[in-house]
This record gives sequence, C-alpha cells and structure tokens, in this order.
Amino acid sequence: MVNLFRLLGLPNPKSNKSLTDDELTEQTFLNSEAGESIIHLSDIRISKWSQKMSPKPTRKVIYLKPDNLHRLNLTGMGKELKNGNLILVNLKDLIHMPSQTAKCTRVVRELAENNELTVFALNDADTLLMIPGLNMRVDTHKHVLGLSKIA
Repeated sequence: MVNLFRLLGLPNPKSNKSLTDDELTEQTFLNSEAGESIIHLSDIRISKWSQKMSPKPTRKVIYLKPDNLHRLNLTGMGKELKNGNLILVNLKDLIHMPSQTAKCTRVVRELAENNELTVFALNDADTLLMIPGLNMRVDTHKHVLGLSKIA
C-alpha cells in the first residue's frame, strides 16, 4: 500500500517522534521532511516560534473623524507624528458644511506645518487627508507609502 502522507510530502502521523524546542527551527516549518511528526498550529511552540520570527510593530495608523459637534480632537497628535505614526483624517461627514470642512482642514494643515510635515489629500473632494509621520516617505509619482531609508 502506498503511504499517502509520503506521497503528498506530509509528515507521518503514526510516528511517535516529537520535536523539542531546540529542534523547532525555521527549517522544521519550511521542510516537511525535517521531522516525522504532525505539527499542530495550536501548539505553544508554534506561537513561540512565530513571536520570535516576526518583529513587533513600532508604528501605527491613527484614524480621526469629527465628533458629534463637528470638531476634530487633535490633542497629542503632534507627539504621535514625531513618533512616526500616520494620521488619516476623514471629513466626509462634513461634506454638507463647507465652512466647517474648511476649518477642520485648516486645523489639520496647521498640525502638519507645526511638525514640518506635509498634508496629502487622498481624494478629489479633499475630505480624506493623510499626514505621514516623521521618517515616512511618500512617492508622489508611483503613489507608494513607506519608511524612509534613514529609519
């Protein structure tokens, strides 16, 4: 009888051999013949390995929109920009109030200018604004957002 697991390149489940933490390396997960035991994704060793292999995020995206009184709360956003975080401001709810939209846009531009950054409009109506944080780069020709080479 043909061993179906070997034919598909899978480890044999009937094997009683188990892997220790020292044997649990990147090759174990990439090469199916590295060990002859089933590795369950719920295994604590998988969790430890994936935490070790993936870096922790250091930046975040902050999404802001006006509150019920049509005001933007930008308290502490200067610090977030200096930490390299990206701020997205959605003013679509104010489309029927041009003067309030203009005021909120002006406040967002002042925040960017105070931190020596640039505001980008992501739509034609200028209701979705983006401020990339410190050491972020925006390629305006290819429309690519990423980290600068310095960071």
